[in-house]
Amino acid sequence: MTRILTAIFVLLTLNLFADNKPVPVGNWRVHLNYQDVRQIAEVGTKIYCASKNGLFVYNKDGGATERLSPINGFYGYAVDALHYSEAQQTLLIAYSDGVVEMLKGNTITRNMDIKRKTIVGDKTIYSINSSGSFAYFSTSYGILEYNYLKNEFRNWYENIGPGGSKLPVFSTAILHDTLFATTTIGILQGSLSPSVNLSNFGSWTMSRTSLIRSKHIASFNDNLFAESDSLLLKYSNGTWSLFEPDSGYIISNINVMHDKLIVGVYGKHIITLDKNNAKTYTNVNELNQCLLDADNGYWHAHKANGLVAMAPGGNINFYPNGPGAPDNFAFLNAYGKLYCTAGAFSVTTYAPAFNNNRYYSFDNYNWENCPRLELTDTLYDFTYMAYNQNNKRLYIATHSKGLVQLDNGVATKVYNNSNSPLAKRANLFCIVSGLALDKNNNLWMSNYDVDSPMLQLSNKGVWSRYKLPSQAPGAIHVDSKNNKWIITPRSNTGMVFLNDKGTPTKADDVILPITTSKGNGNLPSNFVTAIAFTKGGEMVVGTDLGYGRIRTPGNIATGGNFDFERIIVSVEEGTSLGGYLLEKEYINCITIDGADRRWIGTNNGAWLLDSDGETILQHFTKDNSPLLSDNVLSIGIMESSGEVFFGTDLGIISYRSNALSESKNLTEIKIYPNPVRPDFDGDIAITGLKDNTLVKITDINGLLVYQTYSNGGMATWNCRTFDGTRPATGVYLAFCVTEDGGETGLGKILFIK
Repeated sequence: MTRILTAIFVLLTLNLFADNKPVPVGNWRVHLNYQDVRQIAEVGTKIYCASKNGLFVYNKDGGATERLSPINGFYGYAVDALHYSEAQQTLLIAYSDGVVEMLKGNTITRNMDIKRKTIVGDKTIYSINSSGSFAYFSTSYGILEYNYLKNEFRNWYENIGPGGSKLPVFSTAILHDTLFATTTIGILQGSLSPSVNLSNFGSWTMSRTSLIRSKHIASFNDNLFAESDSLLLKYSNGTWSLFEPDSGYIISNINVMHDKLIVGVYGKHIITLDKNNAKTYTNVNELNQCLLDADNGYWHAHKANGLVAMAPGGNINFYPNGPGAPDNFAFLNAYGKLYCTAGAFSVTTYAPAFNNNRYYSFDNYNWENCPRLELTDTLYDFTYMAYNQNNKRLYIATHSKGLVQLDNGVATKVYNNSNSPLAKRANLFCIVSGLALDKNNNLWMSNYDVDSPMLQLSNKGVWSRYKLPSQAPGAIHVDSKNNKWIITPRSNTGMVFLNDKGTPTKADDVILPITTSKGNGNLPSNFVTAIAFTKGGEMVVGTDLGYGRIRTPGNIATGGNFDFERIIVSVEEGTSLGGYLLEKEYINCITIDGADRRWIGTNNGAWLLDSDGETILQHFTKDNSPLLSDNVLSIGIMESSGEVFFGTDLGIISYRSNALSESKNLTEIKIYPNPVRPDFDGDIAITGLKDNTLVKITDINGLLVYQTYSNGGMATWNCRTFDGTRPATGVYLAFCVTEDGGETGLGKILFIK
């Protein structure tokens, strides 16, 4: 335990050193909540942890945690079971979709047999037990026998319940030549003799019946120890008896570690039994699983505190930093951070989802979660946001109890039906279903399903109400001319246009519906899901029936054409055959980056379109990238770095793109990484540029080795010369010239080959 205590300072130092670095262009970062740890396994000086949302490892020697994901070679995120075989020096990782990884040293070997096998129902793997060169997987449909040496499942013992019925098996243990299995009906046993076919349900007999279930079992010191119907039992010489006298036990695990039996009892203690049958009790409260390490230190997995080291002076918690939950609704830059709301609502009924995770913020290195405040603790379903840069005020809508106001990042006020014109829907919920600030810092909000559902809170604190063609307004967007565009979910209009002429007088307001009718919007569907505006003023529109644009949305106020148009793309090169771009995609969100490109979240991954909106530059899915899920619900871009955050139904992950909002001038050019070390083989980012800046890379003698143009405020160099070779060690110069030639800048790069 001394090792743990001395590692605390090292842990903090290493985390600061490792995290306070920009993410290289083209790299990914995962942002998950790792606090609910379900399973743990000791491998040498490391403890591997499977949390509800992802996998991580804690190194006792270095004192640091590391996230494990497809970013660093692992298969996925959701893990059902972990098991380490000392005999095979191998860690088995069983993922929730059936994929199994065998980690031996630094080598990962994958097995896809379970994933590929057709199985009716789920493929849950409850636990894994080893014996020699074989492992036994306890699953929702039976027992699988795995051969370490051949990386294959040799036998599948399925449907071993009465009459050949499907029977979940929670754990197994081997005593002498007999395999014991805990199930929902009790503890079964079957002979491992080669002459016995355990695939035949008739080969199994009931060792002990359970009225509720039996879940955990282990073999130790020529005996079995098991849990059945909340009792702790011992099996010796063919007879089951009580191992502990009390009943009502909630057992987290029964395992053998370092020649000792370890039993985790929820809310009570960890029981340790040595080979001399001496028992010890170590007090513990909540735990999901426990272990005894090689140094005789106790650890346990906790549902809120991550991996817990049970030190004499008090417990120490370990888990990677992350947001408070995987939930995400919208992103917004405020106070130099990227904020993310965690609320939700029913798409079909528009009722609250009662999500109380509120919001979190990311400062480019660490996540901070919404603090516990009496003012906001009873609120839920935080959704849309609007930020007033002038007075450092952030507004957050709730789909439940009104509007929250934050001043300098701290919640100071809640507007609702008791202290503002906001009204309740059917006298139940005060729903703010849309939020935006206009160019004059007037706050606009949608008050869903009430009379006069559009409200304005002026920059002078005066409230005004507006009637709309629909009482069901949603998200609000303000264009460069201060027009308001309001999505109207669950109505006969797709959007509503509002121009208040900048006056409090209602008589001169222009309020017009936009529908599927030609000449009145020509939308493919009245179910508009997302809109965004490009730098050139083009409106990008997403619906449940695909993506398109309105080239001149301002024409709605002048009588010109403002119809939606789809983008036609060629299906077969060299032919006139064509289709519509993203025509079959359900569009969840649209975000415009610093290079005026469109990031689009769909139920089929994330798409990046060029600044014309006609060419697909990238399409990320969970199969071709570390993306957690193909269901991309929200996309945010951190203004300071250009890092793109994808909010999925399984959590948040980010990607450092090669674009950034342009700078006002070339006075603060920054280059990362710098120096460029021999092991770096990505793209060098040159930032602090204006859009379309010409960047020439030369050696110290002025010889041109590379040339490119910036995407918004960022240009990239792939560490290669024009002929594709890696340049020699030396100092290189980045000469930067704006598009009009009016400004120049210079950066230096130390390149180490």
